[in-house]
Amino acid sequence: MGADPNNYVMFNNELWRIIGVFNVKSSASGSAQKRLKIIRNESLGKMAWDSGSVNDWSQASLQEYLNGEYYNTIDSVSQSFIGDTYWNLGGSSTYNDVTASMFYERERGTTVYTGRPIEWIGQIGLMYPSDYGYATSGGSTTNRETCLNTELYNWDSYSDCNNNDWLYESSNYKWTLTPISSFSTDVFDIQDIGGIGATSATSILTVSP
Repeated sequence: MGADPNNYVMFNNELWRIIGVFNVKSSASGSAQKRLKIIRNESLGKMAWDSGSVNDWSQASLQEYLNGEYYNTIDSVSQSFIGDTYWNLGGSSTYNDVTASMFYERERGTTVYTGRPIEWIGQIGLMYPSDYGYATSGGSTTNRETCLNTELYNWDSYSDCNNNDWLYESSNYKWTLTPISSFSTDVFDIQDIGGIGATSATSILTVSP
């Protein structure tokens, strides 16, 4: 937690960072196992989440790129550490009233736009809004408890919450995995001012797998 915790690891001869250890499954019916979730320290640049403007990660153009062309650039030793993972695709119908813990519950829920799946089994994904929320340490004017009880949309008004969050980058809008379920086209993002917002899947934002 915090602006720059010592959570760095080398993977694929690159610097990555540890988001956390999670109990995850490799299939819908499989048993949960502890897995390390990491994120690339340097982004892959800016891309659309889905070129067809559909907020379904199972068929998104970014998902296909990350698990195809990008995956094939990873060295074989590192690939051997990447297993199939059951990713939750639950969304939220709102974004201006949702705290980190509320996002965590909704990400693992069943609220999605009509016809969208609630899970996807694959290898490479993106961070969740809750990952961003829990990465803060609070600060001199807003402690961590205050930040975790503050809607992520309002973090732009609480500079300590985002400035002491190691997943925040002031110069970039960054994609998350989670769709906004009240629309067929929109996905949650981390804004350059620190709050969580939502934008069309065709927008060109920073990608950090």
